[in-house]
Amino acid sequence: MIDLVLYGPSGPQPLGHPAPVRVELRNTGGHDLWIAGVLDGSENGVRFPRYRPTITRAGEGEGEGDGGGEHLGAAGSGAVVASPAPAEDPLVGPLRPADLRTLAPGESWDPTSGPGCLPLMTFAHFAPRRPGRYRYTLTLDTDAARPEDWLGGFGVPVGSAREDLLALVARVPRTRVVADPVEVDFR
Repeated sequence: MIDLVLYGPSGPQPLGHPAPVRVELRNTGGHDLWIAGVLDGSENGVRFPRYRPTITRAGEGEGEGDGGGEHLGAAGSGAVVASPAPAEDPLVGPLRPADLRTLAPGESWDPTSGPGCLPLMTFAHFAPRRPGRYRYTLTLDTDAARPEDWLGGFGVPVGSAREDLLALVARVPRTRVVADPVEVDFR
């Protein structure tokens, strides 16, 4: 019912500059789809929806980076050279009703654009210093154990406003979607 699509640039990209990688969510179902974009805390996993980007470099040994100062980790098909940094502070802004939107059947939307939405900083800041082929991946996870995991850390509404917001959150399908990776060649 949800397609998550990454679009990369055509042709090689210059070293030392981020590649313009775009994100698109598509409603492939037959009914309206409720969803939220990238919110404060979504990228580093503090809150739902979780948008988890990762960039790997093919051919690197586990745990090796490209010297670009990126957050390092392990991956199955190369070394992780960029991923969200751990949250410095678990408090994130409150979810607002306007943060949730509907996509009609067949409609597409960039979850990093629009009111309340943030860019994926992992993609926006990654500027490798070593030439090579880099693989961009993104996972969307809306499957919170508790609807309250969507609300944020401060300024959360109370009473009927809270109940109304939780009713909107309940409309979001609980799923985990992984975009097909995009490879970008840096020279």
